[in-house]
Amino acid sequence: MPHFAIRDVPRLTVSRRLRKPPPKHDPTKEYQFRYRAKKHGSLPHVVKFSGGRSSGMLLFALLENRILDPDRGDVIVFNNTAAEHPDTYRFVHDCMRTARRYGVPFFQIEFQTYEDARQGEWTRLPSYRLVNEQPKSAANDEGFHWRGEVYEELLSWTGYVPNQFNRICTRHLKLDVTRNFLKDWLASKPTIPRLGHYGNASRLDPEATFRRHQGNQGGVPKHIFLRKRAYVWSRPHFRPEQRYAHFFPEWKPFENSALKGKTFGDKAWFGKRGVEYVAFIGLRGDEPHRIQRVEERNEGTAGYEGEHVYMPLNDMAVTRKDVNAFWERQEWDLALPKDTSVSNCVYCFLKGAANLDAIHARMEKAAKTEAPGFGSLRDTPCDLRWWMRIEAEYGRDLRAEGRTIRGNATHIGFFGNHTFAYKDMATGRDLGTLSETMLPCDCTE
Repeated sequence: MPHFAIRDVPRLTVSRRLRKPPPKHDPTKEYQFRYRAKKHGSLPHVVKFSGGRSSGMLLFALLENRILDPDRGDVIVFNNTAAEHPDTYRFVHDCMRTARRYGVPFFQIEFQTYEDARQGEWTRLPSYRLVNEQPKSAANDEGFHWRGEVYEELLSWTGYVPNQFNRICTRHLKLDVTRNFLKDWLASKPTIPRLGHYGNASRLDPEATFRRHQGNQGGVPKHIFLRKRAYVWSRPHFRPEQRYAHFFPEWKPFENSALKGKTFGDKAWFGKRGVEYVAFIGLRGDEPHRIQRVEERNEGTAGYEGEHVYMPLNDMAVTRKDVNAFWERQEWDLALPKDTSVSNCVYCFLKGAANLDAIHARMEKAAKTEAPGFGSLRDTPCDLRWWMRIEAEYGRDLRAEGRTIRGNATHIGFFGNHTFAYKDMATGRDLGTLSETMLPCDCTE
């Protein structure tokens, strides 16, 4: 597929002067980008590409203005949840191919568990794998998942579903996956190592795993515990060694003095006097609640030591309207409507009542068709039935766990309480009455 030309990218230059964010974005002016600390300019830069239009605009603003430098160890990362719309994957891969000409490594990665021994017992541990730009199949074992496999592996591993109070999907499928990837990437080695034992089959003992659950004061009955863990135990029990050049042919080793002496074995380490890096996130100027969430997390003690977050679109006062106008001037775009959030985990519970209603109306039609290059969307995250099954399979049954029942709440699903579940959407229940209990998306990377 040919690379696309990029038109009318905002001019962004590095300056030592501090400029206040403008009240309104002006695509004709030059914006000044300033590092908050002098040393940040020499640290590796990591672009956390979400697969959406805003993230795409930021990516090409950084590339076109030569803010990114592969010799510094800069890298672009897209975390696949396997719950995206096929058109999101097409957009991501168009961006990857177009970005390739700038020479900055761009990788697609996925959450994956593997089997190893801890304290004398076999268990499942979290990690990631590199994937290529084609769907996984029998002929393409290193392809990306898109039928919800990654998402379900996480839920089977944890034994419950995320909700607005505990967003394990954001944590494990995005934040922690990126950190695990950077531990390998910033060590500047040509490969990521094999993980897991060398046996031909699983060595995990379900009975021993359940006894450990009981020893940790777990109250899930045995038959439910084993049923929920069955999927993750069926997944590959090891991750093979993978070469960066296999997924990004232009890869080359880099040396950065800011990283010297900050590796342990074959991995970079975070923490006191450890690795630091600059992270770019495509949050806009009209997303204050999300920006505040990232600012509160940045430079904190919640496991993100060494990460210095920058949000240039916010600094340039870019809004959704500006992003849409930018993509209207390009040769290609994300082939999803601008008025609903179909992309980025299609039926995500944090998209809000109005969005979920519009998404369901659209996807009910789409699920009956074939997606070119993908096949049927039935029983995938593009189909409400998939979310209904996942919620029924991995939601918590408080009565079965012997928990105290308050009111008539007996189950905890994606929405955090008993007042609504995905199955209610299938019955045509009016979502407008639920707007107060269904918060808008606040997912950040």
